[in-house]
Amino acid sequence: MAEMKKMELMEGEGFSSPSCLLPSLEGLEEIKPGMLATRIVNRAMRQASGKYLSLRPIDRDRLPAPREGKHYLLYAHVPFCSTLCTYCTFNRFLFEEEKARRYFRSLRQEMKMAYELGYRFDSMYVGGGTTSILVDELCATIDLARELFPLKEVSCESDPNNIDKETMAHLKGRVDRISVGVQSFDDDILKRVGRYEKFGGGEETLSKLQALMGALPVVNIDLIFNFPTQDEKMLRRDLEIIKRLSPTQVTAYPLMSSPSVKSLIKRSIGDISLDKEATLYRVILEELLGEYNQISSWAFSKKGDDIIDEYVVNHDEYVGIGSGSFSFLDGVLYTNTFSLKEYATRIESGKMGLSRARKYGRLSQMQYRLMVGLFGGGVHKESFSRQFKMPIEVGLFKELLFLRCAGAIREKEGVLYPTLKGKYLFLSMMKEFYIGMDTVREESRARLSSEDM
Repeated sequence: MAEMKKMELMEGEGFSSPSCLLPSLEGLEEIKPGMLATRIVNRAMRQASGKYLSLRPIDRDRLPAPREGKHYLLYAHVPFCSTLCTYCTFNRFLFEEEKARRYFRSLRQEMKMAYELGYRFDSMYVGGGTTSILVDELCATIDLARELFPLKEVSCESDPNNIDKETMAHLKGRVDRISVGVQSFDDDILKRVGRYEKFGGGEETLSKLQALMGALPVVNIDLIFNFPTQDEKMLRRDLEIIKRLSPTQVTAYPLMSSPSVKSLIKRSIGDISLDKEATLYRVILEELLGEYNQISSWAFSKKGDDIIDEYVVNHDEYVGIGSGSFSFLDGVLYTNTFSLKEYATRIESGKMGLSRARKYGRLSQMQYRLMVGLFGGGVHKESFSRQFKMPIEVGLFKELLFLRCAGAIREKEGVLYPTLKGKYLFLSMMKEFYIGMDTVREESRARLSSEDM
């Protein structure tokens, strides 16, 4: 893991190292409920998502070949779960062993197609679904990736039911970072969102996590904040448990959902409050800064240079394999088919799983890189301008003016950094971006018939 420096400045990338994100609470009081700037960016992001995340069907057998000198990440999607969480909009299906084993074979075949195109990934992220639902198949998939590509790091998602000693023994030496979706240790919240019966209560989850600590080089715990029934006391209790566990990383996401899932949450738990979100984000910073370095607006690390969940921050471009995965290459966003049946048919006929795509112009690409760069810690002006062949002050004059007037950014030695207020602003923007992506997934899944599943 010593060689892992994903967040360093690299040629053509417009972000900065999180080593500059020193633990500090300066400006914390500026994160307030009802901030005008937050409401403005939330509305702007919703409009942009509706406009730019409308993908069209394509007739293409394979992704374009890689460009020389570019760094790419490989994302592999495993869409099977033993039970389905109501608030999850990722592409996922109820587990059937025969169907899942066939899928893993197709996944490895699509990986070989990426190799044949000339891709040589140094990072791999396995997401789901429940990635280790068939641990032998997951291991075979990672082993193939390590055989084909010069991988330096592999990150894998999991849940509290799949972090047992036997599973970790299989993943040791294969996976560098495990990310466990805990969401909360509060039993009332777990019951309200339907996780208590599936994964057990907070004490049971805590016991599993205690056994997990140290099993792999990096252990990340995912929390969700701003549940409708959650208050400051409940969140502080969750964070105190986290600090006692002392995992390598903590990721604290705001509750986010597509429109239909938001409706489900409202009926089962209550309304999501943006004002409370700002208050609870302040609690997170108060509790974690000082013990953890902040490596993105919602990720915290003991080390400061480890793999994080948002691979889109660290990689301008990435290749997604598997049903429902996304790729971003040369300014084009591609999505694979969400149909298991169609995915298997395409792979068996020698095609990748491509289904829909959208091409973006330079301005929208610059806006996107500014957002994810500042979300991830900073934007190096010279690298950014070199990437887009235009000074950032010229290409994004209005955007930078707004951010400066809002007190969201500061500049030092040619690097734009977010203030604490800015970190919350960029958290809000990324949340809306992911909600937009969730809406794409939801709309794609709505087209599926029973045969597709």
